Amino acid sequence: MKHCYPSYFQRLLVALLFYLSTVPASFANLPRLTADAPASISLGSAPDTLATTNPAVAQPMPALSELVGPTDSLPHIHPRDANGRITDYTVAPGVTWHYDKPRPFHWAIHIPRDLGQFPGYAFRKDNLGLLTGLVVSSAALWVADQTIVDEAQRFGRAIDLTAPSRQKTLVRIPFRIGSINLPFEFNGPDNLNSAFYFIGDGWTHLTVASSFWIYGGIRKDNRALQTSSQLGEAILSTGLVVQTLKRITGRQSPFVSTKDRGEWHLFPSFSTYQSAVPKYDAYPTGHLATAMATVTVIAENYPEHRFIRPMGYSMMGLLGYSMLNNGVHWASDYPIGIALGYAFAKIAVRNGRTRVEVANDPSVHGTGMVRPHQPQPWYRQGQFAPYAYGPFTGASWTLRL
Repeated sequence: MKHCYPSYFQRLLVALLFYLSTVPASFANLPRLTADAPASISLGSAPDTLATTNPAVAQPMPALSELVGPTDSLPHIHPRDANGRITDYTVAPGVTWHYDKPRPFHWAIHIPRDLGQFPGYAFRKDNLGLLTGLVVSSAALWVADQTIVDEAQRFGRAIDLTAPSRQKTLVRIPFRIGSINLPFEFNGPDNLNSAFYFIGDGWTHLTVASSFWIYGGIRKDNRALQTSSQLGEAILSTGLVVQTLKRITGRQSPFVSTKDRGEWHLFPSFSTYQSAVPKYDAYPTGHLATAMATVTVIAENYPEHRFIRPMGYSMMGLLGYSMLNNGVHWASDYPIGIALGYAFAKIAVRNGRTRVEVANDPSVHGTGMVRPHQPQPWYRQGQFAPYAYGPFTGASWTLRL
């Protein structure tokens, strides 16, 4: 009779099945941690032990890394709440964010708040080095502006990259208000350089924001809905500041410049600006500002996807080159525009989510986590107070900023 001994693979399989029977099947069953609190995990009947098949025997609890592997392989926990919505997101060990469902078009109401918060966010003492770098880099690029544009266009001709930005109309819906003709048009790029330039087009970013909104609505995913809302908020806030600076500085674009590095016409009148926009709207760049806002909002809300920033910055590089090649912008238009997009994106994200903190009582909600107090929106922070002054009575409303 031939003896059959278990193979190495069979012994390994039995050991694996035994291990799985003694360890929770999913990391989702573990309590969530925060970066500010030490790890404290209870997996058995005693706080500092791990349950085994023999209750009389207790083993020391293994470290978290032994259970879930390296931190970069940590599974991301996105549980649904009682209403079936995904609101809390664990994106890294000890980092959990809470997202409320945004109300429709409330991103527009938040724009005044973001504009008000911008000076305090941008001109902080710890940003002094960054602000100095923006000034120095803009000045250095301004000195070399004409050379940079000439070389970029020479390189474009060498690789046969058509410089002029050409688009073709894909959809056109006539629309008029009285004698004013305002057709609804959707244009697409007609050559490769125009395709790079189209990365910064408003339709591109509207499509990205709409995609997050549609996905969030279908999946009941509050993070996707908040990302869409924050995109609208950051892009429009950035656009308002960029357009204001354009109408203050009045810098010529390269393709219409009448002198090296273009002329500056400070504070052109509204009618003058509108009659020949390219002669006055070069500084700063709106396309790169909008692109930076989009990349930053998405990357901040989805930090577990590390490809977002490299891919986004690469696309911004193509956009930046295309605008030099077609003569729309000077290189010195870029630093301030990029910084504005980044700042307003950070402000929108900061106001659109809250960090989940550790509760004093780890039994709260059975998770050891509680959501911090959510402050009221700025437009709801006003207080009514009655007053009486001589024969006059009434009420006053004070807005606390």
